[in-house]
Formats: sequence, C-alpha cells, structure tokens
Amino acid sequence: MTRRNILTSLLESKLAAANSTERPSAGSKDRVLAGPVKTMSLTLDRMAEESRTLQEALATGTAVVELDPESVDVSFIRDRLCAADDPEFQTLKESLRSHGQEVPILVRPHPSRSGAYQAAYGHRRLKAAQDLGIKIKAVVRNLDDRQLIIAQGIENSARRDLSFIERAIFAKSLEDSGHDRSVIMAALSTDKTELSKLITVARALPDAIVRAIGPAPKAGRRRWLQFAELLRARKTLARVENVLSDTNLPADTDVRFLKAFAAAMEKASRTERNEVWKRPDGAALARISREPKATVLRFDDKVEPDFGAFVVERLSELYEEFRTRRA
Repeated sequence: MTRRNILTSLLESKLAAANSTERPSAGSKDRVLAGPVKTMSLTLDRMAEESRTLQEALATGTAVVELDPESVDVSFIRDRLCAADDPEFQTLKESLRSHGQEVPILVRPHPSRSGAYQAAYGHRRLKAAQDLGIKIKAVVRNLDDRQLIIAQGIENSARRDLSFIERAIFAKSLEDSGHDRSVIMAALSTDKTELSKLITVARALPDAIVRAIGPAPKAGRRRWLQFAELLRARKTLARVENVLSDTNLPADTDVRFLKAFAAAMEKASRTERNEVWKRPDGAALARISREPKATVLRFDDKVEPDFGAFVVERLSELYEEFRTRRA
C-alpha cells in the first residue's frame, strides 16, 4: 500500500474513530460504573485509543502540525447543537487541559482566507483549544467541499452520537448549500428514505425551536416527526414557544423536548374550532382554524401549489364584495 493510500485510509477511519466520544455499548464487557469512577474510566479509555491512533499516524508518516486555533474556522456545515456549557464539552476541555491533545483534528487550507484553515472535523477539540488558549494539533489536507463534508460525515458515523435532530439539521444544511442528495447520503451513511425524513423534519421545525431544545438524544425520529406535525398549528407553536421561553427551563435537552412535546400535545381550547375545506375530488386543500380573535386559513401547496397565491391576489376584490353584502 502506498503512503498516500495509507494516509487516506488512516484519516477516514482511524482518526475519525479516535476523535469519537462514543460510549461503550450495552453489550460490551465493560462494567457499568457510576459517578467519578465512570468518568475516569471513559477518560482513560479515550486516552489509550488516542495514543494508539497517534502512534499509527506517526509510524505511517502522517504529518501532524500545530496551529493557532484562531486561524482555524469551523466547517461551513454545522452538525452539533451543543452549547459551550454542555457537560461533555466541559469534560473534554478539562481533559485537554490536564493531558493535552493527542489525536489531531482534520483541516484544509481555507478556501477564501490566505494563511488560514477550515476544519473538517474535531470542532469541539478546536473550541476547547480556543477557550484554553493552546495550540491545536492538526492534519492538513487539500479537500474540496464534497470531500470535506464526506470526511465530516465519516466522523459522525464513527462516533455515532449525533442525535436524530442533529443529523436532520446537518442534512438540511448540506442541501441548502447546493449538494445533491447522493452526496448527502454518502456523508450521513443513510438511504434515500431516511434522508427524506431527516430533511422533512428539519424544514418543518423553526430553527429557534430546535436551538431552544437542543440535541435531545433520547427523542427519536418518530417523536420528532410527530412534533413537527403538531407545530403546523399556530396556536400550538405559540404554546411551545411560551414553554421554551421559561428562564427556569432545565439544562437537560431531553427534558426540554418532553416539556415542548407536552405543550404541543395539549388539547386546543374549546373556543377554537378547526375545519377542513376539500376540493370536489375530496383532497383536503385548506385548513381553517377559528379562534376567538382570529381566523387562520392554511392552504396545502402540495395539493394545489398556486391556489393560495390566487386567493391572496383576490383579497381586495373579495373584501369589496364583503362590504357590498354588508351594506
């Protein structure tokens, strides 16, 4: 195997796996530990894997350089929703402070800033290095946009800890950036059906709602799909926004999701009436929600793409007809 092939193989598998924060599976031989003992065990396991991977990288001639973290931008596609105060991030930062960084991140020369770089993966290590004011160890490769997002996706698949909604946001961001679905499927190691569901959910949910909830790893695809459908009603959306605006909302993102989901599931007020208006062929074309202070008319553009615009264009004419009838 040539040195180039060795480097490619190493970067796309070994480094991705070692950069992972994957926990031991339920079926592993590791004992179930708790508290500080569990934290120490996970830290030591990660350090051992990092050491092995770095030794392999050096043995095969992979060049590891130290960079100013301020010269490294994040990927143009975000994949995580974790905030800087996330407990796992704080643990990672403390590990770098105490033991240093052993496994490099992967970067490319910045496509638009001379002398700068852009990360393919290792974003949390990069942020930790920036916070600590230390150099970041990195492998530099010439990658085009497609290669970068696939490398980023390989790491995501290797660590397997991105939640459903994080994968959904990642997929939507890739599509919004102009990448076709075959590339997105390769980056996420998924099929056409699952990708469609990911993007559907990401497009149905307001970005502010997703950010307020966070990754919610225990909330799977089915509940996110149901949640997105519930939020189509304006009053439901208002209830959820009200819950998520609570300054005393728990930090646990799974708890946040459950509170938001419960608010979305609340029964509508008795004074609110909902109707469905159908075409002669029986297809539901519009949903009408009559509330005490408003009537909301929502057209289904998938059933009749131009009908909503047609009605909007005729509002003035309809209003004049309404006034004439009242006279």
